[in-house]
Amino acid sequence: MKTIFPSSILILLLTFFLSCSGNSSKNNFSEYQKTEEKSVKISIEGMSCMSCVANVKNTLSNIDGVKEIQVSLQGKSATVKYNPKKVTTERMKKTINKIGYKAGDTEEFKE
Repeated sequence: MKTIFPSSILILLLTFFLSCSGNSSKNNFSEYQKTEEKSVKISIEGMSCMSCVANVKNTLSNIDGVKEIQVSLQGKSATVKYNPKKVTTERMKKTINKIGYKAGDTEEFKE
């Protein structure tokens, strides 16, 4: 009976995995992710200090589907990158209102 050396098995497995993992699947996935994300600017009234900014940022970051948040005290707004299949702008606005601020107009944009 002929024995197969472990290095031969390793080469076969490596060849198999490399042939199965083409770059096209990675590119398709990253394109899918890009199309799933939107950005919105939400005006916010009632923030008066950096603690308010941190409160809004922490609260929004706990919502499933929210990817990135930038809150501006001077601009009285939050810019949020999110997945619209997981969260809506209305839900984000309601969440802001629940913690004592007043969410106003929204402006969606592409980056």
